[in-house]
Amino acid sequence: MTKFQLSFQEALEKLKNDKNNTVAYFFQEKNNKKGVLANKFFSIKSNFATTEGVSHASSISLLNFKPSYNATVFQKLINAGAQPLVKVHNDELGLGGKGLFSAFGKIVNPLDKTKLIGGSSSGSAATINFVHFAIGSDTGDSIRRPASFIGKVGFKPSYGAVSRYGLFPYATSLDTVAWLTHNVLDSILVSQVVFGSDENDLTSVEIDVKNVEKTKPKKVAFLDFDPEIEDYLVKKLYKLQNILKSDQVEIEIIKPDLNLLKTILPVYEIISYSEATSNLSAINGITFGNTEKNLKWEEIFIRTRSDGFGLMLQKRLIWGSFFLEKDNQAHFFIKAKKMRTLIKNYYESILNKFDLVVFPAFYGIAPDIQGENSEKSDKITNFILAISNLVGNPSISLPLGSYKNLPFNLAVDSKINSDAELLGFSLYLEEKISEVNNE
Repeated sequence: MTKFQLSFQEALEKLKNDKNNTVAYFFQEKNNKKGVLANKFFSIKSNFATTEGVSHASSISLLNFKPSYNATVFQKLINAGAQPLVKVHNDELGLGGKGLFSAFGKIVNPLDKTKLIGGSSSGSAATINFVHFAIGSDTGDSIRRPASFIGKVGFKPSYGAVSRYGLFPYATSLDTVAWLTHNVLDSILVSQVVFGSDENDLTSVEIDVKNVEKTKPKKVAFLDFDPEIEDYLVKKLYKLQNILKSDQVEIEIIKPDLNLLKTILPVYEIISYSEATSNLSAINGITFGNTEKNLKWEEIFIRTRSDGFGLMLQKRLIWGSFFLEKDNQAHFFIKAKKMRTLIKNYYESILNKFDLVVFPAFYGIAPDIQGENSEKSDKITNFILAISNLVGNPSISLPLGSYKNLPFNLAVDSKINSDAELLGFSLYLEEKISEVNNE
């Protein structure tokens, strides 16, 4: 189990000298509250509302936005004694997936600057070595894939387990508050503080995670994506399977319905871009956003959404508008929602038969930003993590191994609202994975 060991001052100095375009703001106010997270410090993504510092979600369009309230997750952490250290940059307004689309410069993998860090929680991942935990958001894989690229634990709770109040919306039916930690135990500690229903978020629910204990699962399904995953990853999976079998865990290898799983990406894109188009419509320079004086409202609107939005964001919103056009809705948006239901029913039929469903968090190590080993978008394991956003079940990304000094992770899922069970099983798996790597 990896433990975090930097002092506050050491972390602060390292972040001040960081050249990776990660830090949006250094918090100045000292938190004197006592609680279970006292003496622990954290980063938070810039798409969360905080009364101190910037809350621009790494977009020029919200450069001067000053919320009058704190996001629920932030306030709960403060009340528990945790000290916020930095607000970190992300792909603009939470859309991007690579770490290259912040308005304040691209964020690369600190382990190898030629590699992707992933996103949109890119700043969270790139600075996790300087904090006890990093709060971000996960709409498609925005915490769990970066976790794989840097070899840390990334946890996305069940949809609604944590209040989204104060998280700037990207895709409302998919957005989930999520976080990076150095080990499973720290993820449990954060969960115990931030889980719970909230009158400010009517989608939030009560899920009890107060008494999480290390638990050996009885039945585990491994989804077989060979041959699209790298050989070094396959070898680690085989070793883990054998160790689990030797500990009397029932293992079943499942050949998933690849034709159905191939639809995850287009379904995710159609739904998320459409919801983003609706959610971000208020950033128009009048309701929200920077307003230039002495301009007609049409000119304000156009400038806000052209000069204020990056090219990648503009493209996604154009697609979202296209999917929501009256003549296109039935062919795209409605069909995507129907396909989402099919995916949900299929995946739940697997989740309900096993304690855990396990598969690679990505097909290999972090891909090149550009070049021969750049991202392979045709591989299902390039976007498979989004299935838990479409379904709403909890999902955790656990370090599994490394290749050429770069890490890769294992994705571990369980059925909806079984977060406590997933975390307990993950404590067990964390130990077994250490056995894999000590052989």
